[in-house]
Amino acid sequence: MKYTISDLQQMYRSYRMKALFLLLLLVAALVFVFQNHILTLAALALAVLFHLCVVRPWQKKYANAFTCANLEHTLCPKLNTPSVSEKNAVHITPSLMKKAALMPFHQTSSTPLLRWELSGQIRGLSVSLCDAVLAQDFKLVEKGKQRVHMNTGVWIHIELSKDTGLNFRLLDENSVPTPIRMDFFSKESLYISSLVPDAELTKCFVLYHPATEDTPVLPNRFLRELKKLKDYTPGYAAVSIHDKQLDIFIRNRFLTRPVSVRQAPTEELLNFDPFPELRYLLDLADAL
Repeated sequence: MKYTISDLQQMYRSYRMKALFLLLLLVAALVFVFQNHILTLAALALAVLFHLCVVRPWQKKYANAFTCANLEHTLCPKLNTPSVSEKNAVHITPSLMKKAALMPFHQTSSTPLLRWELSGQIRGLSVSLCDAVLAQDFKLVEKGKQRVHMNTGVWIHIELSKDTGLNFRLLDENSVPTPIRMDFFSKESLYISSLVPDAELTKCFVLYHPATEDTPVLPNRFLRELKKLKDYTPGYAAVSIHDKQLDIFIRNRFLTRPVSVRQAPTEELLNFDPFPELRYLLDLADAL
């Protein structure tokens, strides 16, 4: 483990001391208001500099350390991997995401933003997942100004144990804004083949497959597992299946969660699973 609970508690105490010193500077500035305006401005300037150069960077350092430790204590053991990559995603790449043909995104040196990647083996499957921020271009009217929608969530890539012979996309209508989704699939030569063969899923999911192929026959067990995922997660799932490749994007779900600096780190907080949906995704893969 990169960080233990003792390391985090020590970092938290150090942060609290720095925050206390910042508070003292602000109190000093308040006292000087009634004595000397120059000293007041000097104390305020020092407080601002101390906040920007010391307190905020230390707060970010602590939050990142806590996130890393949380993932190492929860998801890393499940995936049989020793560590997590904060910034440099290696297994989930823009080219892999493009190949999944699940949704559009603008690709530059800074987007998509892929962070906190984990990759390992579980149930005999190769699984990779990370937080993802995707910039998706759209226009409110046909000749209107180009705008950008930031779609955020978790991207999961699973290498299946066998070739399914399937090639389709199944998206919750809320996983990608409708105009962006429809424009993307029209350009990808994909179309809505028919209603999803399940009364409950039909209400919120849409099915796409290549125009040159017959309507795919979705396994009944797969549909049952997808319903379980839909009912469990507060996010919105989009699924891509192409032969042995399974990619899922769950909008509004994250491997990382806000780290409170008001509460000291505890074993309970450290062992809180940030992404229990993983079990449902593995059941989904097993159903193919």
